[in-house]
Amino acid sequence: MRGLTVFISDLRNCSTKEQEQKRVEKEMAHIRSKFTSEAHMNGYQRKKYVWKILYMYMLGYEVDFGHMEAVNLISSPKYSEKCRAPRPASCKALNAH
Repeated sequence: MRGLTVFISDLRNCSTKEQEQKRVEKEMAHIRSKFTSEAHMNGYQRKKYVWKILYMYMLGYEVDFGHMEAVNLISSPKYSEKCRAPRPASCKALNAH
């Protein structure tokens, strides 16, 4: 997932916390717009965005969307989508309680 790798390297290259926060906010807005748009997303894109959300969550940022996308990946008939989804979904579910 090249987009995830680029996003992580962008965050690591930020010299200040403000730059990192600005980059995370920009990416969250982009992901939120992708999830709410009417355009069809393929499984690869959905996986990539869910993993980016998980990474932002692990960094301590507040994430209030993407839960249903993780559930949709789990319920997908494709193994390539299904095998990557349980970790993000479980991390978010454990924190919710």
